[in-house]
Amino acid sequence: MNVKIKLFLTFILCTQLLSSQNKKPNIILIVADDLGYSDVSSFGGEIPTPNIDNLAENGARFIKFYVSPMCVTSRVAILSGIEFIAAGKGSFPKGESIAKLMREEGYTTNLVGKNHGMGNLKIGNKKTDFGFDHFFGFTGGQINSFTGKGNAKWQNDGKIFPNTDLPKDFYATNNFTDYAIKYMDEAIKKDKPFFSMVSYNAPHSPLDAPEKNVRKFYDPKKGINVYKKGWIELRKERLARMKKMGIVDKDTQLPKLGVEIPDWDLLPEKSSKYWEIQKDFEALSRSAYAGMVDNMDENIGRITAFLKDPNQDGNTNDSQLENTIIIFISDNGGCYAGLHTNRNALPWSPQNRGAGFTTNYGWAALSNTPFSSYKHGSGEGAIRSPMIVHWPEGLKLKKNSINKQMIRIWDLFPTFLELAGGKYPNDKKELMGKSMLPLLKNEKFQEEKFFVSAFYRSKGIIKGDWKLVSFFDSPFELYNLKNDPTETENVHKKHQTKYKELLNSWNDYTQKHGFNNDKLWNMPTGDKKRGFGYDRVKNMMVKASPEFMEDNVCINQKLTFTFNGKVTFANTNGRKIRLQKYGSQEILWSKDLDINSDFEGEKEIVFKDFPTLESNTHYYITWDAGWVKIKQKGKMKPIQPVRESAFAYRFRTSSK
Repeated sequence: MNVKIKLFLTFILCTQLLSSQNKKPNIILIVADDLGYSDVSSFGGEIPTPNIDNLAENGARFIKFYVSPMCVTSRVAILSGIEFIAAGKGSFPKGESIAKLMREEGYTTNLVGKNHGMGNLKIGNKKTDFGFDHFFGFTGGQINSFTGKGNAKWQNDGKIFPNTDLPKDFYATNNFTDYAIKYMDEAIKKDKPFFSMVSYNAPHSPLDAPEKNVRKFYDPKKGINVYKKGWIELRKERLARMKKMGIVDKDTQLPKLGVEIPDWDLLPEKSSKYWEIQKDFEALSRSAYAGMVDNMDENIGRITAFLKDPNQDGNTNDSQLENTIIIFISDNGGCYAGLHTNRNALPWSPQNRGAGFTTNYGWAALSNTPFSSYKHGSGEGAIRSPMIVHWPEGLKLKKNSINKQMIRIWDLFPTFLELAGGKYPNDKKELMGKSMLPLLKNEKFQEEKFFVSAFYRSKGIIKGDWKLVSFFDSPFELYNLKNDPTETENVHKKHQTKYKELLNSWNDYTQKHGFNNDKLWNMPTGDKKRGFGYDRVKNMMVKASPEFMEDNVCINQKLTFTFNGKVTFANTNGRKIRLQKYGSQEILWSKDLDINSDFEGEKEIVFKDFPTLESNTHYYITWDAGWVKIKQKGKMKPIQPVRESAFAYRFRTSSK
């Protein structure tokens, strides 16, 4: 070959290489919905997630990543870089959208999937697009993944459309990935860096997954039933793997399971009683959850495969993977959820479209191993998420390393902004986070050990190694996270000075951001610890005794309900309330009251014939929809049902 031609080709190659090195990195943030801390296999889970694991093996895992306790609060924190209330709540009026600042720095920007935080997002107008060039997905909380039906408003780049317009072969995770790749491809062809937020709704309930994904975990004809062991045994197995992998320390202890979680071994294998929790259905339900995670992992593999070979010509010279930073997280901890309505349906069948497969408290505890609490709480299980960072050209940490420094969800915003070379506007509320880019580049980085968890069912604050936390109106509890990362010992009484210090910090925060007197978001604390699920007292009921999820109940306790209106039992024949204990399908006590009852027209019911209970025993109460009607705004409305689900009514008696 001619020497001049050789030199020319070398010059072109060097120029292209230099151009690639100087180009701003593409940024992909993948957000799973309600995925637990240890659900992916690279964090100890039994669900194989090879594509997510590949990102970890060639990147880094961050095991101390804090998120908010709810979908919308976390998503606002991502987009604004500010905690939800401090940002002004939904659509964060006090902050600025990271997408807008990224676009100003030359990035194409897109959001696919779930939008839960920008209620008026609409593409086509810079006043309403929050900086996004593209958006395909739904605005709202949840959908059926096959039909798109739910409390959701669908949009395709400004065009609002009903879920019935979705293609017949629609499956949310697949289609969201299709659009994400489409938008990335568009940016690559324009030779522009892209900022892509891939906001999956998986594995949020309802649990809908393709049959091929579910059958990997539940296929009795082939002898497959991964979840047959139940949540207690699988939780122990997860912890053992996590210790071996170095995700948690060798001396980590599992916290005690709460009243909301029954002993798996006491449950019937199957039952004809519609209200009872049963092993076989629960194994299928959890397999549907695992199937959603499995499918999501497949789709993440599609994204990385596209980045390796955008032209799909078998030649990877045009690979974008090296100059793309991919961050994988969950928006909050694993979730208990809803009511099951059809045990005869299958997670992939047309009969399940609206059947409501959900996840039980026990499975949520498994998801959040080794921590306690769940979505909506402020315990570690609610606000700890896996985080994986993959960035071949820029990440200078050791491959497959495990990083133990504290990173907060609001640290993502300044990290992205620094990567883009942008500046934060002076007329907006100050960002709460700091860029973790120095950490990714293995440079000097000082973690900020401060975090606030605010949601109307819980509150918490972390300063240094200490954490103050409360659920609903329970008294604040104090934990030393350095010595006790799984919050097994409340040391409030041992460290009263530290307790007061953190309580003052919480009060200062609520005062600074204007919700100190908000009785919903800063609920006054009482002197009684509430069980998780206490706040699920049914609509129209003021209180119940024993309380929902109460521990140490007196064996002579008489069941008592107080309603916020007068009650009637007219036309409620055949609708019952009943008492059972775990380990027995025997109905210990039941009532089907009529208008001749002494309680007709009253607001309070005291069942004096409620039986004397056994000590140290786990009980549950269920009732049929409409066993009693309560007067509301001049009309008698039937009470909602209570079944063995997230809305369960469980309690445990004292040992004496």
